[in-house]
Amino acid sequence: MEKKLLAICEGALAIVIGVLMACFGGQTVLDIYFGVLLVVAGALFLILSIVGLVKTKVLAFGSVFAALAGLLIGSFLIARYYSFDRFIEAFILIMIAAGAALVLYGIYTIFKQGLFAGLGQIVIGGGVFALGFCYIYIPSFYKVFWIIIGVLVAVYGLFFLLSALLSKEE
Repeated sequence: MEKKLLAICEGALAIVIGVLMACFGGQTVLDIYFGVLLVVAGALFLILSIVGLVKTKVLAFGSVFAALAGLLIGSFLIARYYSFDRFIEAFILIMIAAGAALVLYGIYTIFKQGLFAGLGQIVIGGGVFALGFCYIYIPSFYKVFWIIIGVLVAVYGLFFLLSALLSKEE
């Protein structure tokens, strides 16, 4: 029952994040999402550090550092003083590389396993590759890109939610 409830919550959260990304753009939504996530994680690490100090009389540097780093970066993300822009740029480059690799792998698949699977890989890889290049080279494409990504995340969340709701597991 707990797994099903968790899956329902994850699906609903993915739908909300996807819709927000499609409406407001990925950068803003991801900054706030990860900001809140880091602040909560930092606060939990800080609480665990204090509990550890009280119980053992030893203050662990690693957990204090993780707590303060999470709180600081999360706060800066929420306050819009910092952004995941660099991470997003790296993600786009990785996306282009993954698309190109999938095209090459699709060509290999055509010869080794079959035409249908290989063509599917080539089409998906080419689409991912093209999305990445459009994001980099077409100035206003980033808006369309985030709408596409937001819709895909929302559809994934809906699929995840329906799978959880329709599963027979308790």
